[in-house]
Amino acid sequence: LPFSVLRGYVGSDLPKHNTNIRSIACPFTGEKLAATPAINPDVAIIHAQRADRQGNVMITGIVGIQKEAVLAAKAAIVTVEEIVDDLEAPMNACFLPHWVLSAVCEVPNGAHPSYAHGYYGRDNAFCKAWDAISRDRATFLEWMKKHVLGTKTHAEFLKSAGIA
Repeated sequence: LPFSVLRGYVGSDLPKHNTNIRSIACPFTGEKLAATPAINPDVAIIHAQRADRQGNVMITGIVGIQKEAVLAAKAAIVTVEEIVDDLEAPMNACFLPHWVLSAVCEVPNGAHPSYAHGYYGRDNAFCKAWDAISRDRATFLEWMKKHVLGTKTHAEFLKSAGIA
């Protein structure tokens, strides 16, 4: 779709400050609504629980807008906790077929510090520590140099950052 329609901006002064928000009339009721252009990123990167060997992906739990992000993007990369022979998708699981994806990569703990439903919970201690690290540029750059730029693999990063 080329745009989205919502009520949230109607009556606010945000449209005066953002030219991407336009006023439209509902073609069925005449109600005044707001319209915003579609977001079509070049690349979407999401994390999911599983993929099968054909590249189909299953997401369970709270999925947010992951499916929409993949379908709106020109290319999509999905990291998953594991690649399996058979997805055995439960009812109501979100399924992304291989033909809408550019790549699938097995990256255990790839959602950290967030959670991966059915695999691990949110790392609140890491998030609290990260809050302090991210507030000071020098501390942030030192942390990045040691744990991100100073590691060659995701497993090394997890070990370096005290996660695995």
